[in-house]
Amino acid sequence: MRHRQIKNLRWVIAGLLSLATLINYLDRQILSVVAPMLRKDLHLSNTQYAYAIDAFLISYGIMYTVGGRIIDRLNTRRGLALSLGVWSLASLCHTFTVGLWDLCLYRFLLGTAEPGNFTAAVKAVSTWFPIRERGVAIGVVFSGTGIGAVIAPPLTLWLALHFGWRMAFFLTSLSGMCWLLLWLPLYYEPENHPRITQRELEHILSDRAGQNLTEKAPALGWREILVLPQSWSFIWARFFCDPLGYFYWFWIPSYLVFAKGFSLQLLAKWLWIPYLLQGLGQIVGGHFSGMLIRRKIAPIFARKLGLSVALVLTPVAILSLHATQTSAIIFDISVATFGIGCWGANYNALLMDSLPQSSLASIAGLAGSGGAIGSLIITWLTGYAADHSAYRLIFWGNAVLMALSIASTWALLQEPVQAG
Repeated sequence: MRHRQIKNLRWVIAGLLSLATLINYLDRQILSVVAPMLRKDLHLSNTQYAYAIDAFLISYGIMYTVGGRIIDRLNTRRGLALSLGVWSLASLCHTFTVGLWDLCLYRFLLGTAEPGNFTAAVKAVSTWFPIRERGVAIGVVFSGTGIGAVIAPPLTLWLALHFGWRMAFFLTSLSGMCWLLLWLPLYYEPENHPRITQRELEHILSDRAGQNLTEKAPALGWREILVLPQSWSFIWARFFCDPLGYFYWFWIPSYLVFAKGFSLQLLAKWLWIPYLLQGLGQIVGGHFSGMLIRRKIAPIFARKLGLSVALVLTPVAILSLHATQTSAIIFDISVATFGIGCWGANYNALLMDSLPQSSLASIAGLAGSGGAIGSLIITWLTGYAADHSAYRLIFWGNAVLMALSIASTWALLQEPVQAG
């Protein structure tokens, strides 16, 4: 049967991956948005609510490594379908929550499946895009995190207020099921795809020195992975930098309300801007290193320069401590989140440029677990500092963490890993 060819199919694939990332963040954020209503109905204390959050974080950290290995073994198409199917079902189960322990169980299940989205996305982009376009492509894919953060609060609150908090979980979980109906018919490896044009296939392969996308190099074993300095460059980079992401996702609202005097109405009006800028930073940061590569700068060096932009931008948030006008406070924070977006796009592009595809998801998953461990440690310290209104210490600490993250990349990543 002859299939109709699709022009620029690689960008259709990137759009699907971005949509999956958006759904991922919707399903993740629903609990925090509906927490006041849910906790009232289930009679949960602050401590009990924290148990549910911890259940997600523990499984999320563990399954980054396990899930990455599963993606490498199953391949991107089946692995991401499994991941999204499981997390959609876990989200659906929240509809039937009756108490603390089943809520913890459903959060744990959600955490087991959601990391697969990110390891699979990195592997898919490395397969579908030439090296010079990978930065922009992964920026587009992961810009779904910022878009999800922008639309999750108003959408979830509207559903919860009109239909109840249970219906918010139910309807958003269905979006994942609908996504699967698009993914399974549309995603195949480029050389096996019935709808790709020959011109686009040649474009994808154009800067890979004749590499065959379908050749099955053996995956590296864990011992081989752990002795590579390249692996540790990515693990330490996320260990130090992931806490910044968690800070801006989960602590900035409290900072704006308790330290800067924002009302809830003012928060609702302005809070979406930093998250939107983070998504924009993903795209711009990827374009920046891609532009350098097109000017014949070595890919690894170009990505490192793209990472280093964040070293200049993220400390700007410190200025918000002294700012008094709302627009100035949001501007300072948005510059920092834009920098984090630039870091994210170049970090993931660097993963793809430096590692063999057969082990890419495994190493990305291991690094994700490192980031989760760092986040658990730093988040506790952040909470302690926030209880003592030591936000100056938090922001300066964030600047140091970003410097350590980028330094680990420059020091440990000198050349790509050669496939065996």
